[in-house]
Amino acid sequence: MSRRESVRHGLAAPLVAATAAVFMAAPWLDQRFVWAAWIGLAIPLACIGRIRGWWGECWTLAGATAAIAIAFHWTPEALAYAMDADRATGLAIAAPIVFWDALRLATPLLFAARVQPDPLRTWLPAGLLAVAIEAVAPAVFPWRLGYAQAAWPVLVQSVDLVGPEVATLVLYAHAGLLVWLAQAGWRRPIPRAVTVAAAVCAANLAYGSWAIAHWTQVAAMAPTIDVVLVQANPEEDGGVDALREFTRQAHAVSSGATVLVCWPECSGGCYADTLTSLADPEHVLEHSRPPRAGMRPLEERLCPLLFGGKSYRGHPDKPHVLHQSALLIDRDHSITGRYHKRHLMPFGEYVPGEDRYPDIKRYFPMQEELTAGSEANVLAAGEARIGVMMCYEDMIPEAARSLVANGANVLVSLINGSAFTARLTLEQHRMLAQLRAVEMRRCLLRCAATGETCVISPVGTITAALPLHVRGALAARPPLMEGRTLATRLGSLFPACCGLGVAAVAWRHRRAAAG
Repeated sequence: MSRRESVRHGLAAPLVAATAAVFMAAPWLDQRFVWAAWIGLAIPLACIGRIRGWWGECWTLAGATAAIAIAFHWTPEALAYAMDADRATGLAIAAPIVFWDALRLATPLLFAARVQPDPLRTWLPAGLLAVAIEAVAPAVFPWRLGYAQAAWPVLVQSVDLVGPEVATLVLYAHAGLLVWLAQAGWRRPIPRAVTVAAAVCAANLAYGSWAIAHWTQVAAMAPTIDVVLVQANPEEDGGVDALREFTRQAHAVSSGATVLVCWPECSGGCYADTLTSLADPEHVLEHSRPPRAGMRPLEERLCPLLFGGKSYRGHPDKPHVLHQSALLIDRDHSITGRYHKRHLMPFGEYVPGEDRYPDIKRYFPMQEELTAGSEANVLAAGEARIGVMMCYEDMIPEAARSLVANGANVLVSLINGSAFTARLTLEQHRMLAQLRAVEMRRCLLRCAATGETCVISPVGTITAALPLHVRGALAARPPLMEGRTLATRLGSLFPACCGLGVAAVAWRHRRAAAG
């Protein structure tokens, strides 16, 4: 090999890695570029034969790291805010998180390079392993690669069959077809793996078209409830007053009809778990603690209100249990239901690993020691059975799945989000939550302090939304959907089957190598 060829060969790997990273990150930066993820994944699949070996593996991991860093570039600033630290500290904490997510992204490609180096066949083992990894590998921000397809709803309808991970497998199938078109065109014979990829894409498209039409019709025939989602940051000056004023306006417009009003997470006070009513001001003051001790969201008897606050057990000055909670009160201010947040926000509400290494909490000061809830309580408001998720929880499939299993016919997410000032961060949070509506076939109402407050239909489309970082109220009439999808019944069966497929591929490769 000549010197020029050596230089060209050495520069090819970083150039390919950088190009793939940009395409992979594009849909997360702007959802108009859904197709870019197919190209970003097709590039390393097409070069799969050169990935094996330390040089190719290092650049594959570098490209995955660059893709994650570009897509979620807001992470250091958000972590610094949550920890009340400087940006350098946020960057130090973000670096291992980004690298871990890069491992999740790169490992399927590294595995495929060893067991199936043929670019026309490699999408399947890589896709199967990607599904298995997404289901079992922990992540601070629980994204799935297939979530980048949410802007094209027809591509993600199949998540109601086997779960959100199937969107990732479909993404790999699209990338596999692109590799075939680029390298083999329409030459025959067509490899069986390419035929499988085409069948997966065609079946997914056909089912998506049918599902959108079917579930749109079902939602149109379902009973509804009148809801008003109020967006205002309670931590800002006048924020709580704005929440109250928009509630009064909503009640006035409704002409006295019963309307459920929703306020964001952290918009209420901190109340004893024995408190049953907010009607008596003195009683509330006696059974609450700072911040906002004695707070009653409404003075008037207007309408049912669902809002986020805290619940404690024990002495007010030093409670032994403190929950981030959602409280439902009726128009007489009686507390008719509580839900305690079960999945706390890493580094914001708890520190991963603190159970095993208690001293680690010294480096991550939290305002208060929160306790995770344990029950998927569904709150009843008339015909509505509300499955409440709080902020981080609407990104976690198991959170919504357990609520629907307990009878929820509408999902409501109460969100603070004031720590995330960048527009992209709030939009990505909505992206990570959007497939909950499709997977559960429920309307998802998101009520956020700063955004994105919106209504997501049971087919995953955003039917109404408020602008980010503005105060306002959004009226909605969501359908109350019944029944359970196949995905809610199967749980993690599909990723488990994909894991078995990976094991079979590895065993077959080992036998071939031994032979």
